[in-house]
Amino acid sequence: MQPLNYNEISKIYDDVREGDLTLIQHLIEALPSRSDVRVLDIGCGTGNHTDLLQKLTGVQVYGVEPSARMLEKARQKNPEIIFKTGSVDQIPFEDDFFNFVYTTDVVHHVPDIKAMFAEIWRVLQSSDPEMGKPGGKGCIVTQSHQQIEERPIAYYFPGTARVDKERYPDIPELIEAATAQGFAQVKDEILSEKLVELGASYLELVRKKGYSMLHLIPNEEYQAGLKKLEGALEDGPVTVQPSGGTLIWFTKA
Repeated sequence: MQPLNYNEISKIYDDVREGDLTLIQHLIEALPSRSDVRVLDIGCGTGNHTDLLQKLTGVQVYGVEPSARMLEKARQKNPEIIFKTGSVDQIPFEDDFFNFVYTTDVVHHVPDIKAMFAEIWRVLQSSDPEMGKPGGKGCIVTQSHQQIEERPIAYYFPGTARVDKERYPDIPELIEAATAQGFAQVKDEILSEKLVELGASYLELVRKKGYSMLHLIPNEEYQAGLKKLEGALEDGPVTVQPSGGTLIWFTKA
């Protein structure tokens, strides 16, 4: 499978990735009720979720991202956030530094999920019952293989489901890896989404290949799906049900 150039994709990334308020509210509910909370967004991209979480909570938020151009865009959005170059298996912070760590739609880029959970374990705060200090919490936001198959885009481009099921570890594999690392309270939660309309702006994003999986299917398959989508939108927008996401929660005991 060909590698993706996220410095190039960063040029249109914000056209595709908006901050998801419902998701961020779910994450905020899991934060400790303390003023000195430190939160890390791993693979923060152009900082849409990072920015939204910081503005809604006022806590100290950090972002880690390997793409220099995405980090450049992220830094322009919110000077209150500390951004650094790094990745999920090389987090440039000291041990026991964060109270809460999360990733959104990043895990399919991770070559070794065991190494990912080991690094998250390292930077999350350890519990100290004598001091009344709880262990840090984390959340992996991803999609199950079933959700990938149910994406609206997979109706027009079936090959996108095929390539993404090869890239995405399924939910049982993630739960097993988190548990093997020693995390407690490991569980998954389905996050549903409201009906949305696909219209002219969606079609334009598809024409630009604004979704990374469109770069990974054969061109003839892409052209056939584009023609099918253009035909479906000839008479105006269509209403579809998004496939939703899955949140994997865990706590450092």
